[in-house]
Amino acid sequence: MGTPIRTCSDRAAPARLARLSLVAMLAAALVLAVAPGCAGGGRRGHPGVIHHVARGENLYRIGLRYGVPAKEIARLNGIRDVTELRVGQRLFIPKGDGKRPANVSARGKESEPRLSGNTAEARRRADKSRKEKRSIEFAWPVRGKLSSKFGRRWGRNHEGIDLSAPTGTPIFAAEAGRVIFAGRKGGYGKAVVVKHAGQYKTLYAHASKLVVRTGQFVERGQKIAEVGSTGRSTAPHLHFEVVRGGTKQNPLGYLP
Repeated sequence: MGTPIRTCSDRAAPARLARLSLVAMLAAALVLAVAPGCAGGGRRGHPGVIHHVARGENLYRIGLRYGVPAKEIARLNGIRDVTELRVGQRLFIPKGDGKRPANVSARGKESEPRLSGNTAEARRRADKSRKEKRSIEFAWPVRGKLSSKFGRRWGRNHEGIDLSAPTGTPIFAAEAGRVIFAGRKGGYGKAVVVKHAGQYKTLYAHASKLVVRTGQFVERGQKIAEVGSTGRSTAPHLHFEVVRGGTKQNPLGYLP
C-alpha cells in the first residue's frame, strides 16, 4: 500500500487542539482568580480577601484591621447577628478605602473616654475579675468620674459602677454588638442593653436620651445615649453593668 496522503485539515488539527487547550487553561485561570473564597479574589464585583475569624475577634476589630466598616462586612457576608461569629469562620473582606473611623487615631488606638479621680481601691477590688480568663476588653462608656463602685452599697448589692457626668454627656458603646433593648426599664429609667460576643452584655442606665433602637448593630465607641437622671436616680450619671452568661461582673475588671 502507498503512503497515506495527509490533507490540509489533517495537518491543521494539532494546531487547533493546541489553541483550544490554551483557551481552556486561560478560562480556568480566570475562574480561579475571581471565585469567591480565594484570597485576592472578589465577590459581587468587589475586590477583596478572605479572613478567617480568630478567637476573641468581632466585626468591629476585623473592620478596623482592614479599614472597612463592620456593617459592610456583615452585609456582604449575609450576617444578621454580628455577635454570633464562629472561630474559623470565613469572611469576605472587600478592599478598604484606607480611611480610619472617626474615633481612631493615626496610631490605630481608639480615642476613648477616660475616667478621672482615684480608682486604685476600686481596681484592687476588681483584681479577681482581671485575673479571670476572658477574650474581651471594654472601652470606657462615658467621660466622667467614678462615683459608686461595684459591690455592697447601702446594705445591698450594687451590680455595676456609677460614672457621674453632666446631663447630655454622650454615652458610647463599650464594645461592638447588637442592641437587644432600648427604652424604659423600671428603676434603670431610660436604658440600653447591648449583646456582645462571648455571652457578654452591657447595660447603660438612667439616660436622658436614647439614640439607638432595638435590633440595631453598634460599633465600639459609637454614641448610643446621653447621660441623665431617669429612673431611681438622685443626680445625672451613667450606671454601667457588665454581664457574662447571666452573672453580673465588676466592670472595672474589663476596662483599660
